[in-house]
Amino acid sequence: MTLQVYKSDNETNLTAVYFYKNSLKDIKLEAKLKDNNYSFYFKPSDVITEKFYLKKSGNNFDGFWYDAKEKQLAVHLEPVNFDNYKSNLKIRFDDERLNLVKYKFLEFKKQKTTLYNNKEFVWYSEKHCNSDFFRLGNNFTEKNKALINPILERIHIENTLAQLNCTSSFEYSQGKGIEGNSTINFLNHDLLGFQISMFWDCGGAHPDFGSSGYLIDLNNGKQYGIDDILAFDKSVTGDSENNFDAFSKYRNDYFAPKLLDVINSQEHFEKPKNEDDYCDYTNAEYWRYAAWNYTEKGIEFTPSFYRAARNCEESFLVPFERLRKYKNPKFPYSL
Repeated sequence: MTLQVYKSDNETNLTAVYFYKNSLKDIKLEAKLKDNNYSFYFKPSDVITEKFYLKKSGNNFDGFWYDAKEKQLAVHLEPVNFDNYKSNLKIRFDDERLNLVKYKFLEFKKQKTTLYNNKEFVWYSEKHCNSDFFRLGNNFTEKNKALINPILERIHIENTLAQLNCTSSFEYSQGKGIEGNSTINFLNHDLLGFQISMFWDCGGAHPDFGSSGYLIDLNNGKQYGIDDILAFDKSVTGDSENNFDAFSKYRNDYFAPKLLDVINSQEHFEKPKNEDDYCDYTNAEYWRYAAWNYTEKGIEFTPSFYRAARNCEESFLVPFERLRKYKNPKFPYSL
């Protein structure tokens, strides 16, 4: 269980989430604090189906759990010793430490083997939720597998944890709050390209969807972003974490307008005449953070619209020959 307490001048707000080792799916609780007494409720459709009454003593909590029929179980909580959950895996989540606990209970099982460009890919599922992903199979070199499979495993673990953490206070998670699929779209001696598409509904007012493209160097494990592949200006930077201003300026001044020009030269977009038509592909703003997908025939780009116009998001394939003049000089391979 994780409990977070937010204190302001006049009030105290709490959030609480817990999971069982046999399911690993988060259960989100409403919480109240009075004096030193903590009350947690799971309350779908405004009906309490389980509750905790706990009292804090030092760093521990003691009390009872009740179900809807008032069945009672004693509860004792104490701080997690994270020394028992050390991992070399870099998991990218705000609640990383609790994910280290959950990670230890993940179970991946081989499901099937597929071929792409005569190379073998082995697909795995995770026991506790809908989370399928692949690894390199037997006819890849040992060096390729040693370098790339840990990267693919980490991606699978991150996506699995996101799925298990996707929950709402309105219903129990079935491990389906994030659904998606992965497709392999490019493979040669040096590069592996694939796309992960997802739809998620984790209890908020608006479900959402999106996709992410990946291009991984089979020789060294480097993951290339779109700014590593294409450079519409020498000021190109893919480093949004350490220099967001420069990254944002490049995307706004060069990437978006020039990418739109390239795509528009083949698609011939027209500005919508009807003000109720939100799908304005002539607006460079929607291309600033376009999703991309590296394929055998070229790179697919999908403009990023605001949430209410998300259905406007359509993919447009730009053949490699149209992009070669914009190849980033630091990208070590031809397009």
